[in-house]
Amino acid sequence: MPVNAWTFEGQPETLGDTVTLVEGGSFCVCASSGDIVPGGGQGVYHADTRILSRWELRVDDLPVETLQVIPAEPYHATFLGRARPRPGRADSTLLVVRDRYVGGGLREDLTLRNLSEEPAGCVVTVQVNTDVADLFEVKAGRIRHVSEAAATPEPAGLHIFAADRSRGARVRVESPEAGLTTAPGLLTFRAVVPARGEWRATILVNPIIEGEESSAWFPAHHALEHAEPARRLADWTRLSPVIHTGSPTLEEVLRRSREDLGALRLFDPDHPEEPPTIAAGAPWFMTLFGRDSLLTSWMALPLDQSLALGTLRRLARLQGGKTDPLSEEEPGKIMHELRHGVRSGGAPDSGHAYYGSVDSTPLFVMLLGELRRWGLHPEAVEELLPHADAALTWIEEYGGPDGLLWYRRKTDQGLLNQGWKDSFDGINFADGTLARPPIALAEVQGYVYAAYIARAHFAEEAGDTATEQRCLERAMAIREAFNERFWLADRGYYAMGLDGRGRPIDGLGSN
Repeated sequence: MPVNAWTFEGQPETLGDTVTLVEGGSFCVCASSGDIVPGGGQGVYHADTRILSRWELRVDDLPVETLQVIPAEPYHATFLGRARPRPGRADSTLLVVRDRYVGGGLREDLTLRNLSEEPAGCVVTVQVNTDVADLFEVKAGRIRHVSEAAATPEPAGLHIFAADRSRGARVRVESPEAGLTTAPGLLTFRAVVPARGEWRATILVNPIIEGEESSAWFPAHHALEHAEPARRLADWTRLSPVIHTGSPTLEEVLRRSREDLGALRLFDPDHPEEPPTIAAGAPWFMTLFGRDSLLTSWMALPLDQSLALGTLRRLARLQGGKTDPLSEEEPGKIMHELRHGVRSGGAPDSGHAYYGSVDSTPLFVMLLGELRRWGLHPEAVEELLPHADAALTWIEEYGGPDGLLWYRRKTDQGLLNQGWKDSFDGINFADGTLARPPIALAEVQGYVYAAYIARAHFAEEAGDTATEQRCLERAMAIREAFNERFWLADRGYYAMGLDGRGRPIDGLGSN
């Protein structure tokens, strides 16, 4: 890991008038024309790597005039435009339709529709390139990892790759009748569009990660509705409950929330049989986060219980097993964030886990207890109980001598603040002074309390009186310490936390 790999590096740049498409750990950010313009945050991303940094369409060397973006599924949108007027005409008679599907890489179905009474001859070009940049570097506006990238021609497309050839993409045109020629970084089609007819070309972009090319998620030879992302989305829509209310506005909010939640689901390629988990957010956080995924799947229990089970199982597989100051891994600790990019140094499937989060570990135990309360997946819950015990052991051994759970990063490469407000200036006193670690956050003590209560219920059901009593005693001790040390009688509210000198952090916040 390079220096400052996980530290706060600024907010993602403002992307302006852009369109975002997501599917699993892949996403595309582009202009409303459908073009991907180099120099900013636009691109096609897979495995935390920007596999396309340029994708610009021209008809007769001129950009297409944007007419409309027609959103469809989370992974699919149609970009409608028109070419410049044909020679001798005042108005355009050539419509340009770009149907784009994102997943793994990209599929683009390009259609030219001729509205005139005579055939139209034109030259269509797509300028293509990649910087194979790490998502972290793009998000921070500081791309420095990749020095050179090449886009070499092949008979049916282009091979674009970094200098070491470990990451890149293969661009392949699936329409032999399209009149294709290739040059470095350029696809050229000499098209003849029949009168009142259409010309079509399908272009696939398959990512290459650690030298391995992924197969297309939307292959050209299969019906789109049979593609894996389409079938998953259809199942989600069919099986999710629909809520009807007397308020059209509330009903629309709930419908959109259900669609968005479905779009954020993640599937583990190493365990395709497992239920999905949930990403932290689009576009920059389309990956597994301990805190975010646990809380979201907990809140989604009335809608879909498989998200909670998938999240718990994935986090259990990634639970800390050794002590590593650079990743902040410790035995029993639940990870903060999973990354796959150039800077992470992880394998393309398993990725690289960073463990700098103080609240993921108690939240893991809380969610497992919630599944038991709902009576869901009893065998799976029982299998995960040893992971909950390991999590509680971590809290006891690494939390702090006073029974509270504190955090302090292990090296200067980690996050300075490790609760949900994890920016460097997120925790401060009322006068604006930054709190210095170690820090015990208010909400984290509540999570730990609830984790021990949940474990006590497990023990009670099993007839394990000793464990039940021990967990209840720990919970009560945390409750008493919290009420004594965090309550600010003169302010009438609880402190956000305690700083390294044990002082209440009196800033009023949503914690």
